[in-house]
Amino acid sequence: MIQIKGGGPLDKQVTYDTEADMGYIYLAEPFKYKISNTEELPQNNDIMLDFCNHVPIIGIELAGDTAIKISHLVDTVHIFKKVTTADNEIIYSFRLNDKSVKQSVTHSYAAKIVFLFSDADCLDFIGIDIYDTESYDESFLIGG
Repeated sequence: MIQIKGGGPLDKQVTYDTEADMGYIYLAEPFKYKISNTEELPQNNDIMLDFCNHVPIIGIELAGDTAIKISHLVDTVHIFKKVTTADNEIIYSFRLNDKSVKQSVTHSYAAKIVFLFSDADCLDFIGIDIYDTESYDESFLIGG
């Protein structure tokens, strides 16, 4: 659980627990929604998805090397950018680096949230694209 000074709302999208070597990326305000279940992303067991009844995924728990990759983002308030795709679709996009995407996968409970990897085996996590812009609060993801 995240401890917030003064009990205010979470203002960061990324947390990292140095004792557990676990990272977390929030896609929605954690105190606004309740987690209904957690499942691993089948293609990479370092990535666990926290699902909810009101938004597809509240947040993403990261372990191992994947968690370490986001540790430098802890002080970042908004990690997503609003992007227009080649098909003229608006999405929210997050990239850890500018490596080329070699594999993209989704979970059956959240088909409009795409996890991006720079390798065919889905071991090198490099980002997320959210195509479900109706379910997510733009001001939380990109600021406003």
